[in-house]
Amino acid sequence: MSVDQLRRNGLAGPFELADKTGLDVARDAVFEFKARRRQQRLAAQESETDSTYVNPLIDRHLDVDVLRDLYFDANVQSTVAELFGKDLFIWRSNFFVKSDGTGQNKWHHDRHFEDGDAPLDLYDTSNHFTITMALTDVGMDEGRIEYLKGSHQPIDGFDRDIPRHIDEVPAVVQHRVTPLPLKRGQFVLFHGSLLHRSLAFGEGNRRVSMAARLLKAGTKIPPYGSANPAGGAVSRAEPIVYYRESGLMRLN
Repeated sequence: MSVDQLRRNGLAGPFELADKTGLDVARDAVFEFKARRRQQRLAAQESETDSTYVNPLIDRHLDVDVLRDLYFDANVQSTVAELFGKDLFIWRSNFFVKSDGTGQNKWHHDRHFEDGDAPLDLYDTSNHFTITMALTDVGMDEGRIEYLKGSHQPIDGFDRDIPRHIDEVPAVVQHRVTPLPLKRGQFVLFHGSLLHRSLAFGEGNRRVSMAARLLKAGTKIPPYGSANPAGGAVSRAEPIVYYRESGLMRLN
């Protein structure tokens, strides 16, 4: 059923994590990074000097065990293997916090590049996948996620030769817009070319979600996508394949 759902809609799930005991610690770690980001901005404003901005919410699966371990979850591992295969690695992770005053994220897809300098192929479903996971409830008013059902495939009357980010989808596909509320500890898998967005925060508790982008092993990450904004000891210039045997992680 999940395979049919993925093929038809471009997204499968929601699925449940097998182990949810680390979710609150993971959530608090993201809150800490969010606070650090705010401090960076305030310090730059007060000093009235230009500062190289480092986003501490990107790629923290590389150096924070509680975040990395969520991808070791038995249900994540088995579901990814069933739907996308085993020969994969994570090239990027992002963490998203929404609360009062947070605006919407525009419609976009996650296919930042194809393979090295190759042109994008939005309808190739053999590579570029995303895991989105809820560390808290992501409700209908709490910056809810929406996706454009079936937009990983050609749709009559809908031209995908558009920028990666757009304000609104045309009327011909409005009926495909599908809300995606998630409960704490749920995750979904989808093709990287699937259009999705999150709405502005309305009301409710601060919410946290995180996403990881997956690639087939051997895919070349271009230079603009390879540097790790987390910096420091986890900075990298080449993609890293994760092996469970080495204490890192491989989806298998």
